[in-house]
Amino acid sequence: ELEDDSLYTCWVGSNFQEEGENAGKWLADYLKQQGMEDTVNIVALQGTLGSTAQIGRTKGFEAVCRQHPEWNLLESRPADFTQAKGKEVMEDFLRLYEDIDVVISENDNMTFGAMRAMDEAGITYGQGGQVCIVSFDAVRRALTACMEGKINLCVECNPLHGPRVVELIRQYLNGQE
Repeated sequence: ELEDDSLYTCWVGSNFQEEGENAGKWLADYLKQQGMEDTVNIVALQGTLGSTAQIGRTKGFEAVCRQHPEWNLLESRPADFTQAKGKEVMEDFLRLYEDIDVVISENDNMTFGAMRAMDEAGITYGQGGQVCIVSFDAVRRALTACMEGKINLCVECNPLHGPRVVELIRQYLNGQE
């Protein structure tokens, strides 16, 4: 954020913190529906530390997590928004923790890597699986996996702000606030 707000007219972008909060709220409802109201073990694959998406999604999800004492956030670890790092981090989590109920993955690419690690370890996930997967971005491949029941939730990050920006510029040039 800038100290001098005269340097900009408006901001257009995604609310990453709200995305993290929405993921947590969805997870609370889902776990309740599944009758999983005792201890729930969660691991989180974070995006590149310090990135806006990582900061917001982590902050939002962890805020909801703190409201649920039955949720045990075993570990959060950066996986740099890549499939290869997502696989590597998930492999480590699987070696370190015997009972993982939920994977929070702050990006679909990391999710694909985590899914591969679980496939190789013989762990099921998604609808009816051993592990619930919450992913972010909702790229086409992840949405397809969600519809197939392999990913439980894809939190959308809509980058299609172009038409909004064009309209805002048009309004600004016409003297509107």
